[in-house]
Amino acid sequence: MTVETLRVVTDDLLEQAWKLYLEAFDPLRQLAVQRHVMYGDEFDAVMADSRVEKYLVFDSNGGLDGLATLTNDVRSMPLVSPEWFNSRWPERSSQGRVFYIGFVGIHPHAQGSGVCAELVQAMTEVVARVDGIAVLDVCRYNKDTMQLPRLVAALSSTWASHVQMIDLDAQTYIGYDFKRAG
Repeated sequence: MTVETLRVVTDDLLEQAWKLYLEAFDPLRQLAVQRHVMYGDEFDAVMADSRVEKYLVFDSNGGLDGLATLTNDVRSMPLVSPEWFNSRWPERSSQGRVFYIGFVGIHPHAQGSGVCAELVQAMTEVVARVDGIAVLDVCRYNKDTMQLPRLVAALSSTWASHVQMIDLDAQTYIGYDFKRAG
């Protein structure tokens, strides 16, 4: 199993990537308040954006089993504040050593097969090589139920000499129910 890195994904591979993305992330539509699943035009824009590296893992028949994105240009990520990153890590930010993981998607049939580990390793090596920081946005379900941040930290520590997981921010959604009793 190897990871291929591309700057732009087009044509048939774009269609494969979109299908994998939907298979991997469609359940989040009902599990998170904030939209964590891109629409087709947004996905296509990310796949065409050369500022965002795409990490792909293929099965032995050439089918796509895993897809992840990583960028050190946080301006390429909608709704992420470059100013926040610049104020938190000014030196690293100005040197391009702050990385944003847009998503890590594994096809359901490939979960538990090592595909996630391969993707995390490939991205860890890039970030660790420059003493960088990687940021990943996860919803409560992926944090509490799937333990995704802990999994990424554990996998990363396998390939990097030092990994410290830092809880950076949280978004809380508050509801006000005005339904009358009875």
